[in-house]
Amino acid sequence: MNTELAAAEVSRHKCLIYEGDPSGQLPVVLPLLQDGLERNWRCLYLGSPELVRMVDSALTAHGLDTAAAQQRGALLLSSDRSHLKGGRFDPAEMIAGLCVLIDGAVRDGFAGLCATGDMKWEFGDDRNFERLLEYEARLEQVFREKPLRGICQYHRDVVPAQAIRDALVTHRSAYVGSLLNRDNLYYIPPELILETQDQQHDARQGEWMCRQIIRVLDAEQTRDQALTALRESEAHQRHLAEQLAEMNRDLERRVAERTTELQVAVQQLEAFSYSVSHDLRAPLRSIGSFSDILADDFGSALGHEGKSHLDRVRSSVQRMGELIDGLLALSQVAKSELHRTPVDLSALADEVTREVHEADPGRSAKFVIHRDLLVVGDRRLLRAVMANLIGNAWKFTSGRAVARIEVGRNGSEAGQPAFYVRDNGAGFDMQHASKLFGVFQRLHPQEEFPGTGIGLATVQRIINRHGGRICAEGRPGEGATFYFTLPGSDDPHSLSASPAAP
Repeated sequence: MNTELAAAEVSRHKCLIYEGDPSGQLPVVLPLLQDGLERNWRCLYLGSPELVRMVDSALTAHGLDTAAAQQRGALLLSSDRSHLKGGRFDPAEMIAGLCVLIDGAVRDGFAGLCATGDMKWEFGDDRNFERLLEYEARLEQVFREKPLRGICQYHRDVVPAQAIRDALVTHRSAYVGSLLNRDNLYYIPPELILETQDQQHDARQGEWMCRQIIRVLDAEQTRDQALTALRESEAHQRHLAEQLAEMNRDLERRVAERTTELQVAVQQLEAFSYSVSHDLRAPLRSIGSFSDILADDFGSALGHEGKSHLDRVRSSVQRMGELIDGLLALSQVAKSELHRTPVDLSALADEVTREVHEADPGRSAKFVIHRDLLVVGDRRLLRAVMANLIGNAWKFTSGRAVARIEVGRNGSEAGQPAFYVRDNGAGFDMQHASKLFGVFQRLHPQEEFPGTGIGLATVQRIINRHGGRICAEGRPGEGATFYFTLPGSDDPHSLSASPAAP
């Protein structure tokens, strides 16, 4: 239902003034007829056969079964001119016939008559418009007294200018094109138009003119208030724009400061990496070397307990070396430049699974690697992702009779392909899932599953640098699944110009 027609109406008697192609009437006429049919009004369209066909086709195109509506008497599409006497328009004859149609619609169970038509067709080919003012004034009275809704159509290209002026003064509401003026300031009540000139008529006309002047003044006051509000709004907008510009300048200054701080932090991180690589490795190598000498030259003198302590020292030296390697790898992820090329994750997974199985050939395992897992990224870093995820899966399935590790694709997220690495290993409690990707964070004892706690943090940083994200699901004793997203090879914004293949 048309929302504009559903709103409170100033008048049910409207006119439409339009120009150009006859189809210009449709945006106003169709909603009137459709709304009337929905509200159980009998709907009448009166016009030339060409216009009738046009309206019929338009209603059909909007999903209305016009044949069925006409058959049940709800829709009348007519080119009848029986109201014309000898080809001349007779207001009384036309209004009498219209009243018969209204009463007939009510008698047949309809709420009333909803009528619209082309006024040139109604008035005849000789353009008999000299009685238009009388007709529209009398018609206004019918609209007040009977259940009638309607729009009188005036095509400016074929209707005389005087007829347009007469139409405006006799309609409280008027469409100009598709724009509705609900309360027309040019309107004159029918009693003032139809009354004969006398003293009482002049008094009523003067009173009406005074009311119109007041309405015009009220409209001007409303316009002035709107203009004042607009000027205030524009001033407020300018003030907000100035504030925003100042905030942007301040933001740019702070960004520059933070960029400088970040550059300093990066330099400090590189210095720290250098320190870890050189300053810590030297004493660690010394500890390892002296431990080996003790074991080889003085092992028999240490006794069982001494050997046990020495083994723990050597094990700690080895673990410390692994931690240093992990930290260096993590720092390299943060500062190394990405070299994006098409990469086949399936091929990388095949390489890694073959390596882990060759390192421990005594274990029974089933590897399920889906084919054509194609992405765009840095092959070296993405291989580190597969090595860490599959290596973790291999480690945490060590207690299974048959380890099952699967690498596949699981649809897409935010336009990026989503992949997963799933195992049937030890799993984990989801309450601790937030710790998985933290540096040195571990959910299992070192004695049960050895490791540095750096691998998953490295994986997360690599995925993030590629513009993806990673998360995990698991249950204790039921395995774990790591999901991650990466740009796909079918994403034209991610493809590198480099032809390098995995």
